[in-house]
Amino acid sequence: MKLRYITCSDPRENIPVESILNFATKYPMSEIGLGAYPASMLSNKHNLMWFDQIIRNAQNMPTPPNIALHINHSWCDTMCLGVIPAELDWYLRITNTHTNKPVIKRIQLNIGDYSKKFDPKGLATLIKQQRNQEFILVWNERMSPKIEMLKQTDAKFSLLFDGSCGSGIEPDSWRRPVYRDIPNGYTGGLGPDNIAKNLDKINEILPKNYETWIDAKGKLCDRESTFSFTLELAEKYLQNALAWYNRHTK
Repeated sequence: MKLRYITCSDPRENIPVESILNFATKYPMSEIGLGAYPASMLSNKHNLMWFDQIIRNAQNMPTPPNIALHINHSWCDTMCLGVIPAELDWYLRITNTHTNKPVIKRIQLNIGDYSKKFDPKGLATLIKQQRNQEFILVWNERMSPKIEMLKQTDAKFSLLFDGSCGSGIEPDSWRRPVYRDIPNGYTGGLGPDNIAKNLDKINEILPKNYETWIDAKGKLCDRESTFSFTLELAEKYLQNALAWYNRHTK
């Protein structure tokens, strides 16, 4: 298999903007997954200012980092109806001054059991409108009916397999891609200490040249003190994933 991205999800405002951007550009295969939902950005002005500065700084970088926006809760519901929340509209449209490509390269919709609103035709139209960005939807057994409805449209999107349904628990096994023609990534309980063995498992179920990505979140957090994302754990996870990948692509 081939790795497109090694995603580090949900860094917070406790990490300086310069540090997170330096980290992201140090490793070309890395991707920063920034979380977006009303409680985090509208009720926390420090988080909003931090997020805003990341996007504005990345806009002018000659070698821009890989940034994905992971959209949750009511903002995810709104996107699933085919509408961009007003608070996110500018950020999703801003482009890098050197590449003229979107600063936010991928848009992940974290649909969950709480998601009641889903208009496959409206979402398909939105995906076409944002054709320069890759849309990702989280897939698990409970979400499969909604994904199947979107599949019946001609929208182009990717899927992120999460067997833990958002609980961050490492699965006993990983499943093969649900659809042969839709890119598939993997998440769920991944972290620095188990990424190599899980890449072994994922590699076993994928075709040799299949392009995929991996996404870690909870195990990149310091669970002894702040319970928040740390660059130290993120870098260890990334380095261990890269070490595995380099061994298997020689």
